[in-house]
Amino acid sequence: MRQANSGKARLLILLIAIAALSVAAVACGSDDGGVGKSFDGPIAKIDATDRVYTIQDLLDAGFKKSKTYDVEGLPGATEVLYGFYGVDPYDRQEYEARFYPSHARAIEVGIDYADEVTGPEAVILKDIQRWKVGLTERRQCAGNGGHHSGKCDNPKYFDYVIVGNMVLLCQGKDSPTSLQHCADLMAVVQ
Repeated sequence: MRQANSGKARLLILLIAIAALSVAAVACGSDDGGVGKSFDGPIAKIDATDRVYTIQDLLDAGFKKSKTYDVEGLPGATEVLYGFYGVDPYDRQEYEARFYPSHARAIEVGIDYADEVTGPEAVILKDIQRWKVGLTERRQCAGNGGHHSGKCDNPKYFDYVIVGNMVLLCQGKDSPTSLQHCADLMAVVQ
């Protein structure tokens, strides 16, 4: 009887160890600097398609252009578009689309600059920002409900995706919301 219990205990310990290792392996994944990782939601964080996107691709999908930015100071970028998209014209989200000559170039220099202005650690203060063009549109203000605009150093874009040669910064209060907005726009781009 004691031998049977000992065998069951060993088997149980072995199963627990395997389960713990499996959970750790899935949680850690591989650290490849973000390249090839997918968001567990509506869109891949990085899509290595060979397609070369243009401003016209977004406009053809119903994107409303507000501005194009001067790319001087944004390494490797060929064009930058700021504007709005939403199926409901009264509930449009804001986007900044940065275009590079290729997917490789978007990865090489685009990630660092996109990481700088997105997420909870976004660097969106004028004296710290490396590329200041469009900085006003990358910030949003959190007011106190009164007539004062309040604190205006909150990031408007909480996350981004890289699709082919385009780095797309998407508005949202958190990463899942931003990525959903990226997915909504990319779903209509032909």
